[in-house]
Amino acid sequence: MCLGVLLDSKLTYAPHIRQLSGNCFYHLRQLKTVRRSLTEDAAKSLVHAFVTSRIDYCNSVIYGARAAHIQPLQNVLNAAARLILHKQKYNHITSDIRDRLHWLPIQQRLEYKIGLLIFKCLHQTEQVYLTVMSDPVSASAN
Repeated sequence: MCLGVLLDSKLTYAPHIRQLSGNCFYHLRQLKTVRRSLTEDAAKSLVHAFVTSRIDYCNSVIYGARAAHIQPLQNVLNAAARLILHKQKYNHITSDIRDRLHWLPIQQRLEYKIGLLIFKCLHQTEQVYLTVMSDPVSASAN
């Protein structure tokens, strides 16, 4: 385990994703017991504190993983949205995630994080050790 990320020999990150999704579902079950007494904003805050922050932590390392390995994280995100919005298990939730919660799907979250990291490196607003290691393609072509 390195920085809280489980590494496997084939770098599929499947064990890490399994453990992460299990931990997130545990926290969602705990939140479900008190959801009735929370406002939607309070539920959003708690879900962010206990679930989405865990999904977003070090998620750039799983960029490029197969969709089948990333699907459990999308299931966590869907369950979190259902909890916040008082939806049933089989209700359609994709449009509510986009329109009401303004969350990106897991694959797009990964792409956004990588893109933001590259943008910050290219504009020298990221940590120096990352900025030094990144050169624009136009600079290396000369």
